[in-house]
Amino acid sequence: MLGRLLIGIVKGLIVGGLLGFAIAKLGFAAPGAIIAYVAAALAGILIGLVAGKPIWAKDAKIEAGMKAFVGALLATGLMYAVRRWLADVPLPVAIGPIGETQPGTVGTIGSLAITSLAVVTAALGGFYEADNTPSEPGRADASEPSEATSGKRIASAEADGVTEDEVEPEAERKRTKKS
Repeated sequence: MLGRLLIGIVKGLIVGGLLGFAIAKLGFAAPGAIIAYVAAALAGILIGLVAGKPIWAKDAKIEAGMKAFVGALLATGLMYAVRRWLADVPLPVAIGPIGETQPGTVGTIGSLAITSLAVVTAALGGFYEADNTPSEPGRADASEPSEATSGKRIASAEADGVTEDEVEPEAERKRTKKS
């Protein structure tokens, strides 16, 4: 489970870092609130589609869609928390327009797009991946119906002490009633 948690965190760091880098390249290295929350919702959607059971896995379309929707909501809430409580953690990074550096400015984890989105998606990715831990090979899956609840008749008529001759007259009676 710890391994899957780390894989989810790494997936989240990659997705959030790439999205934050793209937003920084568009000129929003330290985005305003509206752009930050829209980017967080987009990041939540993206991480919901790839973390845990990804959308391309067999029978995962609905689950991934639900994770994406909830991820958008959770990511905006997490972005609020990051911008609120990690806005004072300084980073020795000069921010400014593309290609220009401003030596006197310092960014914070909560204010930079690349770091804030990476933190948000790492938290969501770790949660989604840890939640999707597969069952152990020897253990029965809870989603599979057991023999007792499946409704299928497993034992043959002979095992119940009923012979084939006793079963056939009943079938004949049913056919004659339909006529």
